[in-house]
Amino acid sequence: MEKNQISGLMKGLIYISQALILLGAFFKILHYAYGNMILMIGFLSITVLSSIEINRLRKTVKKLKEELNDL
Repeated sequence: MEKNQISGLMKGLIYISQALILLGAFFKILHYAYGNMILMIGFLSITVLSSIEINRLRKTVKKLKEELNDL
């Protein structure tokens, strides 16, 4: 996959995780079933996705620093 496709996929997955957090919060406020579970899935997925994105950005920064040092 290209960088743009990966970035788009990551954005989409992060948006879905954020939607799960909101949905879980609404379910908890309204005392519907599975509100806790939806909320926890949203928080866990956003944590995993954020750590993946941070590692990806670290690699990009490292590559840019190497390119600057080569100049």
